[in-house]
Amino acid sequence: MTATHEHISVMPAGTLPYDDAPVLNAADVARTEALTRRFWWTSTLFLVIAGLLGLILRSYQAEIISLPGNQTDQANLWYALMTAHGLGAFVAWAAFFLMGSMLWLLMRLGFPLRTYVFAELSYWTMVLGTLGIVISTLLMRFAGSWVALYPLPFHSQGRWTSAATGVFSASVLLAGVSIITWCVALIISVTGPAISGEQKTGWFGRLGLALGFGYLWPSRFKADREVPYPIIPITVIGINMFFMTLPFALLLVLMLVQVFDSSFSTDPQLAKNLLWAFGHPVVYLLLFPVVAALYYFIPRYAKRPLVFGKVVVLAWTIGLLANMFLWAHHMYMDYPDGSAQSFLNMTHEPITFAITLPSALSLFGLACTMWRSDFEWSPGSLFMIAGIVGWLSAGFQGVLNATIQFNVVLHNTLWVVGHFHHMALLAMGMVIFGIFYAGVPTLLKRELYSEKLAKIHFWGMLIGGYGWVICWLGQGLDGAPRRWDLLPDGFGWQIWTELSIPFMIVLALSILTGLYNIVRTAMSSPWRVKEGVTRV
Repeated sequence: MTATHEHISVMPAGTLPYDDAPVLNAADVARTEALTRRFWWTSTLFLVIAGLLGLILRSYQAEIISLPGNQTDQANLWYALMTAHGLGAFVAWAAFFLMGSMLWLLMRLGFPLRTYVFAELSYWTMVLGTLGIVISTLLMRFAGSWVALYPLPFHSQGRWTSAATGVFSASVLLAGVSIITWCVALIISVTGPAISGEQKTGWFGRLGLALGFGYLWPSRFKADREVPYPIIPITVIGINMFFMTLPFALLLVLMLVQVFDSSFSTDPQLAKNLLWAFGHPVVYLLLFPVVAALYYFIPRYAKRPLVFGKVVVLAWTIGLLANMFLWAHHMYMDYPDGSAQSFLNMTHEPITFAITLPSALSLFGLACTMWRSDFEWSPGSLFMIAGIVGWLSAGFQGVLNATIQFNVVLHNTLWVVGHFHHMALLAMGMVIFGIFYAGVPTLLKRELYSEKLAKIHFWGMLIGGYGWVICWLGQGLDGAPRRWDLLPDGFGWQIWTELSIPFMIVLALSILTGLYNIVRTAMSSPWRVKEGVTRV
């Protein structure tokens, strides 16, 4: 901080344990808020594009619309749209929005960015990567799915070129660079002087403080103030995604080599391990920042400190380690019976169960914080509570997926698609909109345009979203396979697809209502600063 700049306090003092954040440089606050707004608006644009693609995909499956060309052309375009939709909705919207949100949340907790270089790199590499994905899928018709499904990208039967595979691989690699540079920005911030204050603590000691070890060993990990609970999941995901993005990045590099040298190839089983070493932990690129946001906002809505004990630190430590060895439950069916299969069964099922500890304790602590509190109901808190309920219900589905006896039945069915959308949209997505409604007034310095429109958005997402997801879950339980553009006739699956369309329309209209509400908020007059008025 320098004396030449105005300094402001970003939070009211004395109401919650982590409201004693240092007074921040006004220039840093303004710059971080501007960067956050850029992340939010760009990711919201990607949501509109990805959502439109999702509408087209499901409408085609319900045979409401057709796609250009003959049946083969239509199928390939459908898979290309599916590839773009998956990456656009999950990474370019949800992950990107939360990446910007965590930069803002760190600042509000008294951990401003110590360098903006990595944050800017994260923004621009994600934008360029997303544009490349759009070009390779919608224009060049790459249709190998966001998971690449190696070696399919190199055996397209003439449906797309090796150049399309190269553009796609390079674009997804840029998105990976965005995640890695964002992780670096987080780790630099949480291990800076703000974590220990005047205490002289080494880098590893500050990292331990950021992981919450000061709650367990206060004499070993010393700081001038207790580490805010939201810092713990932020630190965990920063470490996790830095390391777990690297395997998929390696696979993408190997694919780029193969584009330029057709004699080069990669073992498909190795490729699948490299993919899923990233592919499951990336789910927590959404969930852990969502948890951090809940740790921050729920105590404010409940007007009391977060109810936690020291055991939550141990749970997050287990989560940190387990998330690095979690991918193989996607591969239960990939090995023949024998030693490899026995090893997978013995190790990755309990590891998967272990990752539920941070979730279970977080849900319990949040519930206790709200219990018998003077809870403030607002658009932001409504969406967050709905997200907590979705997190719990979708989490039970995840436990089923990871249980070997159930996985035998559910593997590669539309149940998996239903579970994924349940968790991504009705759990984490609901909290994302909660953050949007809670944060927009502060970031835009404007009052929310309409709470009535926010409630229409809320109830429309609940009714449309759950109806839409339940149709997928029903199809999956009945054995309907995933990744089919049109399901086979004669099994009674089509009725579920047709039933999902009204719910999908309600869902889409509700989200558009919410976005209209936010846009009108942005276009309204700035609020007038009032003495004694505190805003979240």
